[in-house]
Amino acid sequence: MALEKFTLATLAEMDQGRIRIAFEQALQRLQDDLKDRPAVESARKITLLVSLVPIVGDDGELDSVDVDFKITDTVPKRESKTYNMQATRGGLLFNELSPDEVRQRTLDMAPKLKPAEAGAAPAAGKEAANAR
Repeated sequence: MALEKFTLATLAEMDQGRIRIAFEQALQRLQDDLKDRPAVESARKITLLVSLVPIVGDDGELDSVDVDFKITDTVPKRESKTYNMQATRGGLLFNELSPDEVRQRTLDMAPKLKPAEAGAAPAAGKEAANAR
């Protein structure tokens, strides 16, 4: 194959297209993250780092250049809300319905009616209906 001039256009086809493929995969990861978390306003980034290292000949002049490429992508870190947890001997306890105050009572913690108490009100209604 003949020598080719290194340009942005030829970069895409170097190494059997692996550099272009790596860039496209990074771009796809960023697009997926944008769709998954559109409310996160931080920038998603792709970096193409091109490193050029001179190779000096015996005469002290530039003989050639080693060039390599690194493609990195960056998405914002995934963060959760902060949970206030109660430290007990058995471990840390949290309340999903009240993440900011573990001791806050929520409806799911309300005392449950016993079956006799729950059935008493409807039964009285039946007796009243039968008495009519």
